[in-house]
Amino acid sequence: MINTITIEFEPADVQQLLQHANSATEHLPCMGDQFVAKYYEGGKIITKNDWPDVSQIDLTRIPPALFLVNDSFLMSNGINPQEAVACVYKNGHVPSEQQNESDAFALGSEELPTVTRILARDFDGVETARKVRITFLHDPRKGPVVSLELVDDLRETPDIRIVNRRP
Repeated sequence: MINTITIEFEPADVQQLLQHANSATEHLPCMGDQFVAKYYEGGKIITKNDWPDVSQIDLTRIPPALFLVNDSFLMSNGINPQEAVACVYKNGHVPSEQQNESDAFALGSEELPTVTRILARDFDGVETARKVRITFLHDPRKGPVVSLELVDDLRETPDIRIVNRRP
């Protein structure tokens, strides 16, 4: 059986997040970045106790992106000490006043949030989109496939991009 989840965001909200990510000079890394040599000073992975030392990642080398967290909200990976974390919730959901960004991470003590990074460049054309749709397809044989669709009334066929598999 193949499980599919589809969520939507307003393009204007996504554009604000992209602006936040693109204007930042430093960016939060994702889990896989600890294994990418070009993100470390000197282009070599720095280790500590035989494991990549994530504290040595040069945050200015991480590309601007949006993180989809727990299939609930999009978050800019831009680091700006003068601003709060920038995020928008799926399907127009507005969090309650008591809720904040950290609530999405308040899972069971042994669970980690599910985070999918979508590079800012994958959102090219969002300014003309009517909706931003993200679909997760989990095939037990092939693994997860995450696609980004910029829904535009002017196109007969939607612009769909696979964003979690890079050549």
